[in-house]
Amino acid sequence: MSDIDSSLFDEAFLKKVQFQLDKFNSYLSKISQQLYGEKYGLSYDIVRNKKTNKNIYKFSITTYDSDTVNFSSGKKQGEITCFDMAYILFADSENIPCMHFGLYDKKELMHDNQLVETANFVNQNSNLQFVASILWDKLPEELREDKYFVVKLSPTDKLFRF
Repeated sequence: MSDIDSSLFDEAFLKKVQFQLDKFNSYLSKISQQLYGEKYGLSYDIVRNKKTNKNIYKFSITTYDSDTVNFSSGKKQGEITCFDMAYILFADSENIPCMHFGLYDKKELMHDNQLVETANFVNQNSNLQFVASILWDKLPEELREDKYFVVKLSPTDKLFRF
């Protein structure tokens, strides 16, 4: 185990991690640029796990081209969406099996522009699906078309009918 642990942080492995990270970030920055007008990227630090006293990779999302930091819940939901879509595209390019959808809640926290841009991006990429529960009054007007819905629920038409 110690051989495996040590090889996870040697120079050769760090180069592989960075190479794969650069490929992933090309997808992430493209998607975030389209949805937010900002380029996001995934970065990492090597930190010591306090419980095991071993090194681990700690990943975080960064914004490359913005001086302002926005910590709003809607922005966080947008980052999650960008990350998920980037991962699906990256996984396909690497022949990594994955689910081709994201299942979301709280997307009404995202700004209307980003929801519309997300729908546009998903429509341009036939291997992506965006599944979200959003209240009708929180849905942007542009997305209130039947073509965007698989299931509509109401107090009289419930998902579980028992």
